[in-house]
Amino acid sequence: MAAPKWKIKGLNGKSSFRKTAFIILRERINNLNRLITLFLKNETIESLHNVRISLRRVRYNMELFYGLFDRKKFLKLYNMIENLQDKTGTVRDIHVLKQNILLFRHEDEIIIPDKMNVRIEEKEKLLNDELRSELSDFLHSEELKDFIKILKN
Repeated sequence: MAAPKWKIKGLNGKSSFRKTAFIILRERINNLNRLITLFLKNETIESLHNVRISLRRVRYNMELFYGLFDRKKFLKLYNMIENLQDKTGTVRDIHVLKQNILLFRHEDEIIIPDKMNVRIEEKEKLLNDELRSELSDFLHSEELKDFIKILKN
């Protein structure tokens, strides 16, 4: 039987709060990096969803352990994570809009002007391109590298 998805290797009841925080955040960030890499190789609705979930987990875990870090370094990475979470939500929103329009068109036989379809496609492409670029930049950012170094100590 596989370990539960929330289980984090290395945690036990004897570790200090700081050590526990570092283990959790390392795991969450490593998982985020892995999922972003997978998304960039194969952009699917499912891989986007996985990145969104991982971003939330990193962000909310960071909020729990805020007091353990240098405020300036912490906020640089936190703000990047928050921005990426917002961007993935915006991309997801346009995917849902597109799906709903197709659903209404077929179920209710609603005529959607071609211009609207073209505009949605253009917006979707623009948002996807921006997201792809920002996720790639994040993976190679100094802020991420610096934070990972802190977590290794």
